[in-house]
Amino acid sequence: MKRWRSTVLSAFLVSVLSVFLFLPTGFAGTLSSSLLASYQQGDKILSDTPTYNWWYGCSPTSAGMMVGYYDRKGYAGLSYSNLVKNGVAEKTTYPSTEGSWDYLAQSAIASKAHVDAFYRNGYLGSGDDIARVGSFDSLADFMGTNQDAHGNSNGSTTFYYWTNGAAFTAQDALDYGFQDDDGMYGIMEYLQYSGYDVPSLTSIYTQAIYSSTALNGFTFDQYKAEIDAGRVVMIQVEGHSMFGYGYGDNGLIYFNDTWTDQENSMTWGGSYAGMQQWGVVCFELTGGSAVPLPPSILLLGFGLAGIGGFRFRNLRRK
Repeated sequence: MKRWRSTVLSAFLVSVLSVFLFLPTGFAGTLSSSLLASYQQGDKILSDTPTYNWWYGCSPTSAGMMVGYYDRKGYAGLSYSNLVKNGVAEKTTYPSTEGSWDYLAQSAIASKAHVDAFYRNGYLGSGDDIARVGSFDSLADFMGTNQDAHGNSNGSTTFYYWTNGAAFTAQDALDYGFQDDDGMYGIMEYLQYSGYDVPSLTSIYTQAIYSSTALNGFTFDQYKAEIDAGRVVMIQVEGHSMFGYGYGDNGLIYFNDTWTDQENSMTWGGSYAGMQQWGVVCFELTGGSAVPLPPSILLLGFGLAGIGGFRFRNLRRK
């Protein structure tokens, strides 16, 4: 299920700004074994990636795996340990029970205060929002997920993109006044809430993949470059968002679909569970802190310094 809106921004623009409304379909039980990943020689898979169960929206759940990965692993040699509050993001949120916040990552994805205010009538419900208690504190809050005020029924999030394939950046969202409704922009706001940021308003974006109608689109080689740089990617298929963290030389991409705790795969630009891939969401991080050295390495360093000093003194005595 999806809803379309289109707006011609300027006579000088050859593309149209379109909106997908993403709705998780929730048919994990019908997935066949052919959709599970099987690694091949030459594959590149980022290690220790999280597997989070769907939590009040596929888009914040996928974004939650992205920030959970950086919370656990860091990025570019720096620590981003506050992306998930009150401890280290878990490797998995399986098993989980709706309405019971058993994992720190679940509060980062959609906090209890968010659900109490915006998810009152169940999946696909709408017209059920009440005043939220407290300030925004989760991805679903900032991304507009489940919120009637942003046109999102329960379980849904809105993303904007350029149909000619150009990257729709946070700067674009600001320029055209979509910052309050755009899920990608909300991810940036969550990063800022956590004490971090993106290097620039153009380093976080939603982009359609390359096709005959999106000639400026995001390519498989660009996806590979993101993974090679240690950056995870949100994979967008029609009606669903997923967490991408690997690729194969044969054109496969590896991801978590938010429905199972197993690795899944599909061909780049193909379809998954009947849903055609159309785009990605990518971002870089800045504002991390130096990773502290383990005590054993510090002790070794002090020991080597002492040995060096001892040798130096002995040399001077000769």
